[in-house]
Amino acid sequence: MKTCRKMTVLVLALMLTTMTLLAGCSGGAKEAKWEAMDKLREIGAVDITRIDFQRSTEDGAYANSVYDLQTIEDIFLRLKEVEIEEPADEGTDDDGLSLSVKTEGSEMNFVFEGDTLVLDDGSRYEVEGLDSLKSYIDTLAVEMGGGTTGGGATGGGTTGSGIAGYNIMDGFMKNASSDGSVAYMYFNDFLLTMPNNDKWSMEDGKDYVTIYLWSAQQEGYGGKLVTIRAYDLNDNSYEQLPSYHVAGVGKNAGVRFIAEYPTDVQWNPNDATQDADYRDLQAYLQKIGEGAVNSPLQTADSD
Repeated sequence: MKTCRKMTVLVLALMLTTMTLLAGCSGGAKEAKWEAMDKLREIGAVDITRIDFQRSTEDGAYANSVYDLQTIEDIFLRLKEVEIEEPADEGTDDDGLSLSVKTEGSEMNFVFEGDTLVLDDGSRYEVEGLDSLKSYIDTLAVEMGGGTTGGGATGGGTTGSGIAGYNIMDGFMKNASSDGSVAYMYFNDFLLTMPNNDKWSMEDGKDYVTIYLWSAQQEGYGGKLVTIRAYDLNDNSYEQLPSYHVAGVGKNAGVRFIAEYPTDVQWNPNDATQDADYRDLQAYLQKIGEGAVNSPLQTADSD
């Protein structure tokens, strides 16, 4: 009888140990520490100043930033619905989504590979509730003009055509101000004023010149800031561009200059120096406008 009781106690102990181990395995995934999501659920959409996102599929990658409250709220509500399920071994490299949610005092980063969450420590977890967010981002990308991180469809380079007898680089000259702080670049019938430093670079074609942030261009982020393109006065195809400013009319050459701006992210927003440099130059070049007294571009016959 004593042997029987010992056997019974041993069996019960083994059963309890097994149940404890199983409970630990089934509940471990739910106990994963997802700090970014914890922080996100403590704030409201109105606290968010900006969301940067990057979406990659078999067709390539697209990145952009959103600032308006309605779009921020649409992303915020969908992101909050994502839940951790269980540990995962690996994700996929052709279905990625990364988001950086920024407030005045914090930044929350989210990285997904397929239906797999990748945490800062490299651990991976399957998630549910992600499909709605990915579908929304895909739709948003189309509405924002599509494109690729390396500078694909950026709102420039597909409209306009060569103008017979016109070359934007004819008579090109570059001078610096007396104190060396400003660069004056004289093109065919317009002047472009730029900071006289090595932060930006330039490429030209027969009827256009493009200004880049050099560091972003070299690192493969595109770096495009603006394309100045000459259009025939009877050509209004630039009105199809998603983002542009009419820069002015060169009456001597008989052409209209259009400043075409990219609609996708052209720099590394996680590089603080590059982020600041791009935004400074972007704000400066956004001032281009026909008749604007502070426009960096003036036609040769401007008053």
